[in-house]
Amino acid sequence: MTETEMAADLRRVDNDAVRRQIGRLFLGALGLFLINIGLGFLNVFTSGGLPRWQFLTHLHAGSIGWITFSLIGIALWLFTSERTVSRTYERRVEWLVWAGIIVFTGYVVSFAVAFSQGGPFFNLLPAVGTGAMVIIWAAATFAVSQIRQQAVVTTVHLLVAGGLVVAAIGATMGVLLGLERVVGLFLPIENPDRVGVHAGMMDAYIFIVASAVVEWFVRGADAGRWAWPGVAQAVAGTLAAVLVPVAFLLAIVAEVLPLFGLLLLAFLAIFLVRIGWRGLLENPFGSEVEGWTFFGTGWLVVFVGLFLWLVIGLQGDFGAAPHWFAVVFAHAAYVGMMTNLLLGVVSAYTAGGRVGPSWSEPAARWLLNIGLLVFIGLEISMGSRHGALLMGIGVLLGVTTMILRLIGGQHT
Repeated sequence: MTETEMAADLRRVDNDAVRRQIGRLFLGALGLFLINIGLGFLNVFTSGGLPRWQFLTHLHAGSIGWITFSLIGIALWLFTSERTVSRTYERRVEWLVWAGIIVFTGYVVSFAVAFSQGGPFFNLLPAVGTGAMVIIWAAATFAVSQIRQQAVVTTVHLLVAGGLVVAAIGATMGVLLGLERVVGLFLPIENPDRVGVHAGMMDAYIFIVASAVVEWFVRGADAGRWAWPGVAQAVAGTLAAVLVPVAFLLAIVAEVLPLFGLLLLAFLAIFLVRIGWRGLLENPFGSEVEGWTFFGTGWLVVFVGLFLWLVIGLQGDFGAAPHWFAVVFAHAAYVGMMTNLLLGVVSAYTAGGRVGPSWSEPAARWLLNIGLLVFIGLEISMGSRHGALLMGIGVLLGVTTMILRLIGGQHT
């Protein structure tokens, strides 16, 4: 599929008000991602272990501010599409976007304040986190309710809706963990790694998001009504993610881990057979969407391989992993997989009115991915973070390019 054909297929939001709000949402997500990038550069030059506030703010600016907020934008785009919608629908979308920008920004900042200042500032986490949780639940409810309004329900619709439901459950667990810091422990979790209840689920959740974006890109106009293999993929990924908090809360982690690993393996197998192989065959030198899809799909396979090794080979024990594992694991997912694919989403959204130099997007893509390989190589061989500089420059160039297009271009 050529870039022109891809743009014609993806850029179908006929309602002007909703279309503008989607652009505003992507702009907000990119703005929050800038916090992640800035702290990423700071991480490079921080010797020893990272301060808790620095690490958690960096993490949540990426996971909540960039990935989850962008998923809400994808849902609004996908579920509105060419439909004629009411003024009430437009107002609800506007409310969701503005509330998301304000609350998600506050939530990311609350991690910096709470973990740097401590004491009563920890109250910010459940307070602001509750607002973020409500917004994600509202987005999940929107997605599920809008499925019946679609002329054709595709697997992508199911994956996006499932991803938002999983994100909402994960956000709820995050808020409960934040509340524990204020009132004391009350969740029936025996495993000392209580954060795993939340983090493990969110790591599984991004598989769903990534597979939805890849399928959206590679099938385009060929996407038809859902088929049972696609439903099986969506169910396997969703169940795997939901099993994480269930296992921790019921203290059956050892019993559930094998099932969790099998579901993830089934998810990956179905995805690769159905769609993933097409993403891996995209031309990295081709159109912008093709290039982002190729790299994003490749890193998805790497990340799932690392995840299965952790779950099956290491029995979920990060302590048994090599020194480099956690850093490589996180960056393969959040930079290699998700940032490639989400920059591809914004690229497709802005395809009709691109501004700025034509070289900036391909340069960003290659700097990001070559830099990520350099970063991983130095981390494994030397335990050095300095390889992140090239990767960070690529990400920053890509984000800056998209922000300028959203501000100055006539998109969608």
